[in-house]
Amino acid sequence: MLKPIKTRYYLTLLQMLVVLFLLGVFVLLNKDQVTHFFYSTQAGQLGLVLNGVILLIFLIGLVRMILMFLGFTREQEVLQRFLKRVEEGAPNPTHDLPDSAMIVDRYRAVQTIARQHAEVNQAALASTLAASQSTQFTLVRFVHNILILSGVFGTVVSLSIALMGAAGLLNSPENMQQMGTIVGGMSNALSTTITAIVCYVFFAYFHLRLQDARTQLLANVENLTTLYILPRFKHAENSMLHDVAVLTAELRRAAEAIHLIQDRFLHAGERLQLAADDLQTAVAQSGGNIQIIRDSIREGFRLDDKPKG
Repeated sequence: MLKPIKTRYYLTLLQMLVVLFLLGVFVLLNKDQVTHFFYSTQAGQLGLVLNGVILLIFLIGLVRMILMFLGFTREQEVLQRFLKRVEEGAPNPTHDLPDSAMIVDRYRAVQTIARQHAEVNQAALASTLAASQSTQFTLVRFVHNILILSGVFGTVVSLSIALMGAAGLLNSPENMQQMGTIVGGMSNALSTTITAIVCYVFFAYFHLRLQDARTQLLANVENLTTLYILPRFKHAENSMLHDVAVLTAELRRAAEAIHLIQDRFLHAGERLQLAADDLQTAVAQSGGNIQIIRDSIREGFRLDDKPKG
């Protein structure tokens, strides 16, 4: 039976929406403080850009995962409809189902292989499906790998600005603006690191949940294939093999009967030839007996061989 994973999908989606909502509420409630901090100095403006880039990367990956979760939810609904039709004994369980659904593609693949009277390799089909699903994780994996690196990049840039401010302060100790640049650079380095770490923690959690959802969905597809799709076509294949075996046995018996009839005709021909030979011998003997009878009659009645003139 199918694993009840639809509730988990919606629970994970709810968690994502809660994270986005809390992030938005935090920004709105602390709008003045955040704006004052990031726009107070040039380094602060750079920190706004760096943290904004990190948050943008995080949001792009999060939106992509939400779309994938919604896609998995639709696939699960198609699996439920397919299972219901199979249990009802529908001749074509994929009728009116989306052509792009996993279970529809699997059903048609097994059907095509069965029509060619080839053996269905479920492991190969499972590997193909897993590979096709893995390509959808490209953007998610990219964000997962680059998110923490973006924080490191922001930290390096901020520290570089702080070092530039320190160099300027050494050249002109009375210039306090350089001190603000140093403090702002150090603050930006800390903020970008914290932002990247927090985003990475949440993103890694949702990434793991997404992988679990994909694994469970693929397991459901393979479960339906094993329990319902393969037996349907293997039964037809076994029935065909049984019919071929019965037909072969009938043909073998017919050939044996024809062989017996042929032998009977050969024996009948031989007997007919013997009867013809016996008849020819009897005719020859009857001709000689008739001549003897004629001679005996002629001698008995004292008949001449030639009639008188």
